[in-house]
Amino acid sequence: MQLQRNLPCAIAIAGMIVTPALAADMPALPPLTTKAAPIPDLDYFAAQPSPAIQYEVAGRYWYGIAKTGKSLYGTPDAVGMVSRLTYSNMSTSSGEIEGRISSTFGWFVKGYAGIGRISSGTLRDEDFPVPGTGLGAYSSTNSDQRGGYLDYASMDVGYNFVRGGDFSLGAFAGYHFFNEVVDAYGCSQAATNTDVCFNPTYPSGYEVITQDNKWSSLRVGLNGSVTFADRFKLSVDAAYLPYVLLSGNDAHLLRIGSAVGDFNGAIPDKGTGQGYQFEALLSYQLTPSFGIGIGGRYWHMQASGLSHFEGRVVGEDAVAQPVDWKTDIYGMFVQASYKFGPYPIN
Repeated sequence: MQLQRNLPCAIAIAGMIVTPALAADMPALPPLTTKAAPIPDLDYFAAQPSPAIQYEVAGRYWYGIAKTGKSLYGTPDAVGMVSRLTYSNMSTSSGEIEGRISSTFGWFVKGYAGIGRISSGTLRDEDFPVPGTGLGAYSSTNSDQRGGYLDYASMDVGYNFVRGGDFSLGAFAGYHFFNEVVDAYGCSQAATNTDVCFNPTYPSGYEVITQDNKWSSLRVGLNGSVTFADRFKLSVDAAYLPYVLLSGNDAHLLRIGSAVGDFNGAIPDKGTGQGYQFEALLSYQLTPSFGIGIGGRYWHMQASGLSHFEGRVVGEDAVAQPVDWKTDIYGMFVQASYKFGPYPIN
């Protein structure tokens, strides 16, 4: 009995004696050769959801104010500005369709297309005297602009290089097209030149000028968005237009005829230049799929080139003349949108 009571103590004492000896005979475990690499900062921003694609389509109404115009310069025999046309205070309204395809990998495609009218505005047509060329006194005529129209389209491809659950920032490149047609009616002289629209004047129902300009542009820019208060989203788009191509036709209807010095048709305007565009949208999701929004945009494009008079002046050996064109349009739009997809993609 005495042995049974002392046996556990004897085993414990023997274990304490033998264990250090065995440990001394065992090889030591090697240390870690490399430490775990720290998580890059970008991983904090780059969400890694399951692969998915979301589609969004929206209908918009855009009301804007537009201004466009050209400055025409003389040939080497008539140095300086000889004519300037300014279309201003033009009211525009249009409907458009906007769409966006977004991927959880960061890639996106977006674009819009619209058509509308230019319902009102004014034209100021100035002609400047150039000594030694036979051009008369300074002329400034006023006309009403109405009956014009516009159509446009844009398509971009981009990648969100910073993205999270409620924000994103990406870069894009794409193409933009803008067709602007303005019509001027009536003509009255506001200066002292009695040879142009003075006697007679032309009533407001008489069409005097039609200008048709087509602007084609390359776009590069940034696009960002942030969601806040659960349902609100602010999206901003800024683009630089590094290459703008202008193709236009200027029809001075009062000067088209068969007499010497008349035009035999519209005068083509060609040029290249640059521009920029800005757009911002504040939207609100009524449901996970359906939302409404209000936004604004500003477009500016300009080009320098030539007005091609050659072969278009009756009885005269006309030549091309330098010309500068620019156009601006800005305004507000409202939209209703619908999303198709498994879950929101900011």
